[in-house]
Formats: sequence, C-alpha cells, structure tokens
Amino acid sequence: MNTDWTDKIVIVTGGAGGMGQAAALRFADAGAKTFIFGRTLAALEATAAMSPKIRPVVCDVSETASIAAAMETVLDVGAPDLLVHTAGVNTADRFMTHEDPDKVASEETWKKMLDINVLGVVNMIEAVTKPMSDAGGGRIVVVSSTAGHGFDSFAGVPYTAGKWAVHGLLFTARPQLSAHGIVVSEYAPGEANTPLVANRPVQPSEEHREAMIQTDDCGDALFFISSQPHSMSMIQLPVYQPFGGMPPEISAPWLAGLGLGK
Repeated sequence: MNTDWTDKIVIVTGGAGGMGQAAALRFADAGAKTFIFGRTLAALEATAAMSPKIRPVVCDVSETASIAAAMETVLDVGAPDLLVHTAGVNTADRFMTHEDPDKVASEETWKKMLDINVLGVVNMIEAVTKPMSDAGGGRIVVVSSTAGHGFDSFAGVPYTAGKWAVHGLLFTARPQLSAHGIVVSEYAPGEANTPLVANRPVQPSEEHREAMIQTDDCGDALFFISSQPHSMSMIQLPVYQPFGGMPPEISAPWLAGLGLGK
C-alpha cells in the first residue's frame, strides 16, 4: 500500500461536498494535485480554499461536452493517475406506486437518476481511459452503494436500479480496463451522513445521523482503496446495519413515515 501521492494527478467528482470533499482533502494532504469536479463553482471554490493542492473545475458529469472541457484543464497539467467518482443524486419521489402521487418517481426523476448516477459513471470512465492508458495506466474508484448489492427500505426504486447498474458496469468493465493498465475498484457504503440525506422524504433523527458512516470515514475508505496495488471492492456499513437491508429498529420508523401501510 502506497500512501504517498506526491505530484500524482487525482480527479474527484462531486468534490464540492460530502464524501467527495473528504476524499479530495485526503489526497491533497498526501501531496496529490487534486482536481475537484462539480456543477457549482462557489461550492467548489469553498473546498479548494481548504488546500492549495486542490483546484476547482466546473463539470456536469451527465454532459460529455462539459466533461471534455474539464478534462482539458486536467490534461494541461498531465494525465490523471486516479479518478475517484463520488458524484450522485437522489430525490424524494422514490416509489413505483403510492397513495401520495408526489412520492411516485416522475419521468424527470428517472431520467435524472440514469443520466447522473449511471451515465455519469460511464462518461467519466470513458473520459479518463485513453489518457490513463497512453500514460501507462491508472486507477478508477467509483462510489456505488449497498443499495446496488441488496435491499434497503428507503433508498428508492430509481436510485437502487441505478446503483445495481453501476455495480454490474464495474464488474464487467474491470477486466477490459485492466488490459489497458487501469485498475478499477468499487466502494459501496451503507447509510452515510452525506448531503443526499437531505433529499429523503423522512429525515433521520440527529441520533440516527450520528450513528451513520460519516463523510470523513468515506474519505478515509476511498483513500485506502485507491492506495492498494490491486483492484478492491469494499462494502462499508455502520455497526447497526446488516448487509442487504435495515434492522427493524431502524426501518420501522421509516416505514411509518413513508406511508407504505402494514
């Protein structure tokens, strides 16, 4: 395991906040030239102000033209050694059917989920593959979710479908990219206290939030995975959460709040 990233070039998507920000700071502290991609310049600049090693780049991962422009900024410095892809979204309308029509996932939500959470991964992998390969290789670490490996009671149908797609994408792409010297890894956290929590239809209590995986935990995990010599898939769970679902003491309040009935 090599934790010295001095002068290595790292791209972190979703770097303006949450686990992306935490990861960017870890790599910057380890000496990497760290480029953070995100849609809002002000938020990116706030993160960049935390370290002279971090450079903000406006980028929408669902738009290939936006990615191409952002990659020009990176390639002016050099080929990326690592892509850490944390960018993702969720919405409050999460159901296929519900008595409350506002909770049924809209066509717009489905498109947004697929464009950002699935095609965003595809777009970024495609953007870094050639420069990494031409430079002799590199690493890609993509954040998925335990929602893409099992079932939980509140991630929602569109989000869960997208994360299953990402897991399958990485599983299949890994040997193909390996042939080009690119090591692909996957990080699947369970309940994490990130900005996505604000989009839940029912908000967790402060006690519940404190028990979740925190953003710094995510940053440490992403740094650890990226620093390994080989491909690594890692599932990280808070102590209360079993793999593949939520225990009754956690999910019962959610079920009542979501109006699912008995």
